[in-house]
Amino acid sequence: MDKPLLRVVLLDDELLALSYLRTLCEGISDIEVVKAFDNPLVFLSEVPNLSFDFCISDIVMPNLSGLQVAEKLDSKPIIFTTAHNEYAADAFDIEAIDYLRKPVQRERLERAIEKVRIRIEQSKNQATWTVNTNKGKFTIQLSAIVRFSTDTYDRRDKLLLLEKGDELVVKNKSFDQLLQELDSISFIRISKSELVSKEFIQGYQGDVVLSKIRMKDGKYIEFSLSENYRKTFLEAFNQ
Repeated sequence: MDKPLLRVVLLDDELLALSYLRTLCEGISDIEVVKAFDNPLVFLSEVPNLSFDFCISDIVMPNLSGLQVAEKLDSKPIIFTTAHNEYAADAFDIEAIDYLRKPVQRERLERAIEKVRIRIEQSKNQATWTVNTNKGKFTIQLSAIVRFSTDTYDRRDKLLLLEKGDELVVKNKSFDQLLQELDSISFIRISKSELVSKEFIQGYQGDVVLSKIRMKDGKYIEFSLSENYRKTFLEAFNQ
């Protein structure tokens, strides 16, 4: 099974080192290099407009060090590269994923990227969402959410299906609001009235989306894929 695509940004003030690192990353499957920067100030100015999962950065740079950059990345996973040993303790003090000596070796880089995958997965499993429901204010693990569907009694509300089969009514939320509040990459709109967690989709055939959730009779729960949402569904599912 293919691993989820990880998007990385690269930062190094030495152009040769940056080019070499980019070549290494582009040779690793399931890694997309979003952009490479040779100036930390330019990088930070563009961060609000970039969509990426982690960063690989040099430590010793003019204007700002890689350590200072990491503090401004809002807990994004970061791998450091450097030719200097003395920064290792500082790197791990800010919970860097790994610390790679230059010249970076591909095998060592691949091991560091696997650590990134583990960190991201752990973050997803721990992430929670607090919302008003028909049973009061609830805090829900995002990893337990299977589907939202329009409530039949009040279309402003959404029926929430959880992994173990429990259901809650989320009060007065549009699908656009749900996508803004949750991780829009992890949830896919399949129709005008349904939003499904990508984590619980095992496949699709025609206009049927097959979930990973079994009913009491042993059959998997199925969802209907609307033709109007087919293109965006396929793009998101195959990402």
